[in-house]
Amino acid sequence: MQSNPLIENIQDACVEINQQLNSCSLIPVWFVRVELAQRDDERVRESVANAVALEYGAYNRVAFESSAGLQFFCPQQNSKSGDIQTTIEMPSRILTFSIVKETDKLAVAIEAIRETHSYEEPVIYISEGMASRADYSADRDNPNRWWNRGFAI
Repeated sequence: MQSNPLIENIQDACVEINQQLNSCSLIPVWFVRVELAQRDDERVRESVANAVALEYGAYNRVAFESSAGLQFFCPQQNSKSGDIQTTIEMPSRILTFSIVKETDKLAVAIEAIRETHSYEEPVIYISEGMASRADYSADRDNPNRWWNRGFAI
């Protein structure tokens, strides 16, 4: 495998790495990170899940939301708030999810976010990456899995 930290072709990298994996495989994905005001978190997450399913292997509606942090911004001229000249501090959360690397699906997800987000300029970051997918037939007897340890979901 190449040691170059920049992966030029995610699909080729997945193929190469998958040759060395036994319990899972990697697929190319879009990784999406959205900053949300607390008033937006459930509404935006549900909108995206309804639009693109947020599938991850044999699961759907898979997303991660951080606990509350702080977002900072200063509205400028031409924003709905106008030129305030004061930095605003807003409690916010981070919603992250991945979707298979299909541009049409990414466009639908972005539109779902923008349609339901309360911000004039939602903070959305998109990066290319890889995500694992389990080989569901290979490790059903693994003693570390929750079902073999007596845990419920």
